[in-house]
Amino acid sequence: MVDEWNSPSQTRTFSHVVIDTQARPIKEDLAILADSCDLIVLPTTPDVLSLDALVLTLEYLQSIGANRYRILLTVVPPKPSKDGEMVRGMLVEAGLPVFKSWIRRYAAYQKAAQSGIPVYAVKDPKAADAWQDYQRVGEELLGKRGEMRDEG
Repeated sequence: MVDEWNSPSQTRTFSHVVIDTQARPIKEDLAILADSCDLIVLPTTPDVLSLDALVLTLEYLQSIGANRYRILLTVVPPKPSKDGEMVRGMLVEAGLPVFKSWIRRYAAYQKAAQSGIPVYAVKDPKAADAWQDYQRVGEELLGKRGEMRDEG
């Protein structure tokens, strides 16, 4: 673990580096990330308040000419809810880069966090499904040779 602003000097030997920021990074932080990252993943839940915050972030990224980002829907309610499909459809229709996969809402994530273990190791009937959600997103990020894909 390193501070996100010191990471370039300490991560040169790695092919992929994930930087986790605060929930709503300030404009200056977004500008630095947009300038130094191959891809910014914008996680958002399919609800009105989160989408309002996402719109503000997207407006700022567009104002600085940043175009290497993709939206990831998270905490998507399980079926029969259609919230995930509806919001993803709206984002795609608006011409925004959105992951095809999303992260569904499962209690297995809380169990994993409480136990300090990865979600695939949790004793929960949905743990395998939860892990597969992340695997699918990872597959979208990586090409056949393990290189970052920017499908926009």
